[in-house]
Amino acid sequence: MTEILVFAQQKGGAGKTTLLVQLAHAFTARGRRVRLVDLDPQGSLSRWAALRNDPALPCEAAPDWQATTALKRAGRGADLVLVDLPGAADVLLRAAIRAASHVLIPLQPSPLDAWATRPTLEVCAREKASHFIVLNRVPPRGGALDPALAEVSAPVLPAQLGARVAFSNAFLEGRAAAEIAPRSKAAEEAAALADAVEALSEKIPTR
Repeated sequence: MTEILVFAQQKGGAGKTTLLVQLAHAFTARGRRVRLVDLDPQGSLSRWAALRNDPALPCEAAPDWQATTALKRAGRGADLVLVDLPGAADVLLRAAIRAASHVLIPLQPSPLDAWATRPTLEVCAREKASHFIVLNRVPPRGGALDPALAEVSAPVLPAQLGARVAFSNAFLEGRAAAEIAPRSKAAEEAAALADAVEALSEKIPTR
């Protein structure tokens, strides 16, 4: 059965795409058949995939009115479909969430980011979708981590990504942090996050 992971956050710049590509690489390296769907008109995921030019990790860009068709097409022959959404897109957000196995919501540790997360959480609650906060760009000392978490009412994955240069540097090359710096803290965090996401469901098959 194909799993669909939707990456959603109403606030721009939360790191949805960076988070998505780390997991895409991690799952592909573990033998999963991964497909990417870019529903964000900004097209960051599509540009990353074009730089990468990897037949094992295809990416389909689609306008919002073709979203459902794109998701169905990507799911054929895939174990995992990872979906990147634009920020403010209420109708598209609801449609994608209805199709999702899990919704992953990146959150940077600040109360302002937490407040901006509320609309996404409200849609997930209305649609009764499985959803999780993923802490992203966490500074070494945690920043305003506790105040931010106090502002959200949602489960938080037990793994996070730090504010590390390796993530952005790798993205600009169409790669993941684990590829350019395999022994780095960034690679370790990405692997731990993949473990946490994988543990959400036992239905993700191997080849």
